[in-house]
Amino acid sequence: MSFGGQSGQRSTRKPGQRHCSMFGGAAVLLRFQVTNHASLLEEQELSLVATDHHSERAEARVPGGELRAVPVATVYGTNASGKSNVIDALDWMRSAVLTSFRRWDPRGGVPRRPFALRSAASSYPSSFTVDFVVAGVRHQFGFSVDDDRVTEEWLYYYPEGHRRRLYERGADDKVLFGRWLTGRRKLIAELLRPNSLYLSVAAAQGHEQLREVFRWFGDGLRMATDRDFPQRLDHTVRLCLADGAEHTAESAMALLRFADLGVSGLEIKEQDAAAREEHERITRALRDALGDKVRIQHDHGKRVRVEHRTADGVFPLDLVYESSGTRTWIGLIGPVITTLAEGGVLCVDELDARLHPYLVDALVGVFQSPETNRAGAQLVFSTHEAALLGRNVRTELFRDQVWFTEKDPHTLATRLFPMTEFSVRDSADNLEKRYLGGRYGAVPHLDDEVLRDIAAAILREGGSEAGQAAEADKGRATGAA
Repeated sequence: MSFGGQSGQRSTRKPGQRHCSMFGGAAVLLRFQVTNHASLLEEQELSLVATDHHSERAEARVPGGELRAVPVATVYGTNASGKSNVIDALDWMRSAVLTSFRRWDPRGGVPRRPFALRSAASSYPSSFTVDFVVAGVRHQFGFSVDDDRVTEEWLYYYPEGHRRRLYERGADDKVLFGRWLTGRRKLIAELLRPNSLYLSVAAAQGHEQLREVFRWFGDGLRMATDRDFPQRLDHTVRLCLADGAEHTAESAMALLRFADLGVSGLEIKEQDAAAREEHERITRALRDALGDKVRIQHDHGKRVRVEHRTADGVFPLDLVYESSGTRTWIGLIGPVITTLAEGGVLCVDELDARLHPYLVDALVGVFQSPETNRAGAQLVFSTHEAALLGRNVRTELFRDQVWFTEKDPHTLATRLFPMTEFSVRDSADNLEKRYLGGRYGAVPHLDDEVLRDIAAAILREGGSEAGQAAEADKGRATGAA
């Protein structure tokens, strides 16, 4: 099959109930806090709460108050400063919610990544908290873990602007319930393992009230990293093949051609029986050898080729022969379209890594603009691309949308901080020039003297080798004579 061609209300609702208003039902991320994950040692917070109102961006209003959420947040930093770890921490929390009950070892243990550059690293817990809106109601969910178990877990919601407890869990796995949580809550507590989250168990048992919160992590929070490209490609393929979704397939193809990659469409075909059997054979062998320790990527059974139209006709090429930029863009199409259509948060690590700055600018603009982002969708991404802060861009990012990461020179731990810590005049200051000039920090400190020393050493080494080679040639000439 080929795809191408030319073509502030107060709410008293409980979790799981729908709320209709502008962006009122959107799955909006407000804040994310993390402690002791990878290079994030002390508690760090990424906030998507707008500090200023700008009518030209697609701000999502949070029901029950005056809060508004920004549609885009970007994290800048030097190499190894920890900006990717901010995205990874949110991804790890998502994975813990979705898989702790079904996939974590029932014998115990938590596959976490604590900050390793200190003594007795395993003795310190790791904590994760999200403040978000689902079904028109603000929620706060969080937990702490060590190497063995969940030490704390909590879920609150704010149906009238005041915090109400749904449940709290302590280190002894005793769960305290608020009167607003109904259903088979005690039965679920009996199924709880030390290394599984209560929210994960509740979802597995079909708890209706908590299912909407669980679903936010699965459907409302989407990730795009190098590790999940096969799933993202599968997402794009499914959009193209969905029954009764011609408009979605057309949108996917339009977005593909928008990148001006010389692409006219996608060719999607069933893989032959031999290829499927080979994949199944390898899968069985890996599972027999490694058991549950290995994750097998799902094979959607489709062969995807990219069609290129020339004067001589249309020619399909396998993805392996396409540029990394083309593959990256194809892998983003599915998550981008779904997020814009349904709302939610799309988190992308190093958005600029393989895409042209103009293309990145345009993609950011789709989320930033109220004309194209009508479902309260949000984009969170890390980047090096300073041009996004400049004056020669289509999309203007405001100071409450820009964050930075730096490493402490003594502990090597990451500090995450916003541009709002600095005095910035939106639309007046050249943010790109100030950032590259070190005005906000989060830029590499390059010692030119070190480069000169390296160059001198290379020249000395080269000169020494040249001299030795000349002596050897002289000796061979003498011997021949």
